This record gives sequence, structure tokens and C-alpha cells, in this order.
Amino acid sequence: MAQGSGRGIEAAETRELERRYVYGGGGPAPATGGPLRRNRTGVRRRVSTFNVMILLFGIGGAIVFYINNILSINRLASETGQLEAEVQKLEGINASLRTDVANRSALERISPVAQGALGLRASATQQIWFTIDRDRLRELERAGK
Repeated sequence: MAQGSGRGIEAAETRELERRYVYGGGGPAPATGGPLRRNRTGVRRRVSTFNVMILLFGIGGAIVFYINNILSINRLASETGQLEAEVQKLEGINASLRTDVANRSALERISPVAQGALGLRASATQQIWFTIDRDRLRELERAGK
């Protein structure tokens, strides 16, 4: 009985092997001499025309966006160059105006104009600087009231 049950297991295993599909190679030879089972033929999936059109429009939109970005960068770069040139020009004008103000406010230029046109003269005495004590000033104001 032990021998008979062992053969039944081997027969079940060979049937299981026959049912399996073998990919990438030949299968084991059938034990009973029956027909060899072939692999299923692959089903080729059709690509939807709608998906192809969406893909093409997406790629076209990306290309348009990229070219627009490049053109915008070039335009901004040229505008930046023009603004930098204008800043340099204005800084030069400001520097010349500062030197003009410094020349016109110099004492060597103002003194002859003040003496000749306005009749002003330089003081013979030197200026004396003094400080006011605010507390003493308040005391004097209170005393005067």
C-alpha cells in the first residue's frame, strides 16, 4: 500500500507540472505522450489616439513654455543692462553736481562776493563760544516774575 500511494503522489505532481505555463524556455516533456501545451500568445495593447494627441499637445505646450521663458530672460537681461547704464550715467551726473556744490560753497569764492556785492566784511575779533546753564536760566526767569 505504501508503494501505491507514492505513485499516486508522483502522478499528481506530473499533472501539476503539465498545467503550468513555462515562459522563456521549453517545458518538460509530457509524461503521457499527450500534446505539448504552448505559451499563450501575448495580446498587443492598442495605444489610444486620444492619449497620443494629449501627449503631443503636452510636449508642444512644454516647448512653447520653454521658448517663452528663454525670450523673457533675454528681454529682462537687456533691460537690466540698459538700467545699469542709466544708473552709471546718473551717478556721474551726481558726482559732478557734488563737486560743483563744493566749489560754490568754498570760503575762497564766497568771501570776495560777500565783500564786493553785499558790502560785508570779516570780523576783527574772534568768536567766543559759551554755554548756557539751563537751571540758572530758569532760576532767573522765576526771580524776574
